[in-house]
Amino acid sequence: MNAILRFTREIVLKNWGLKLTSILLAFALWLMVRGGQGERVFTVPLTFSIPRDMEIVNERPGLVEITAQGTLPSLLGSQPDLIYNIDLLSAEEGEHTVALTPAGVRIGPGSGIRVVRVSPARVTLVLERVISKDVPIRVPVNGKPAQNSEIYTMTYQPDIVSITGPRSSVNSIQEVSTDPVPVVNKESSFDARVNFRISNDDIHTSPVGPVFVSVEVGPKRELRTIHVPVTVMGEDAYATSPSSITVSVLVPVTYKEGLTAKDFQARVTVPDAEASSVQAAVKPVVEMTIEPVYGMAITGFKPEEVLLLKKARKK
Repeated sequence: MNAILRFTREIVLKNWGLKLTSILLAFALWLMVRGGQGERVFTVPLTFSIPRDMEIVNERPGLVEITAQGTLPSLLGSQPDLIYNIDLLSAEEGEHTVALTPAGVRIGPGSGIRVVRVSPARVTLVLERVISKDVPIRVPVNGKPAQNSEIYTMTYQPDIVSITGPRSSVNSIQEVSTDPVPVVNKESSFDARVNFRISNDDIHTSPVGPVFVSVEVGPKRELRTIHVPVTVMGEDAYATSPSSITVSVLVPVTYKEGLTAKDFQARVTVPDAEASSVQAAVKPVVEMTIEPVYGMAITGFKPEEVLLLKKARKK
């Protein structure tokens, strides 16, 4: 009798931890085979179907959590093919609050699960129509040329860019800037390529870039003014008031020769429609009569118009 008890005790108590684990595993396996029910939370992508000429302009989640019920084998395996899609294909511009329900979850075939909850319960989306417009390009500079040099002109191609994006973003943009062109210690002209600098990721440009920039650099210049008489072309019967204009000219400081009125020509032509008029306002055409040195340029003249007067006939 003692031998039987001792044998039974050894069977029950020896390696009892391993035996208990085996029993629990066997029970779990039995539940799986029997198709026991359970619940699990999955994180799934949130997608949107919107009109082709619309964009979502507010912050929105990219993932949602769904709670699903099903058999243990379907829940304990790898995550099934799940997606939550919001259909706004027929929506108009404006704000739309959409409830997220289990019916909106796309479940792959044969998953064996049923969605019971979605979190968050709703999302708010703002739709705006996509528009386009042309705006000028602005090319900034970084630094300053060499001490005795200056920038004469900057030209770039293209100088206009088409921008496309949500209505509010496009309407807020009046020009598009590029990365700055470095001009530090430059003494001569050069070319550069720069890209557009746009902080709004919803804005697209056409062309996408780059912008080709030509920078004309030369010696520093000073402003000189010269009084130039106005000539009426081919008409002795007319004079102008005033009889001369003041021409402003940028001249490199290295150019030491003086400029006089003989180095310029200011002329006006009598308009046909005004031939019989006593007086008319006309804008002179101003040109240099000498070969200008590099960097020399007329910047303007005053007054910008002169009065064309018909001379009184001599008796």
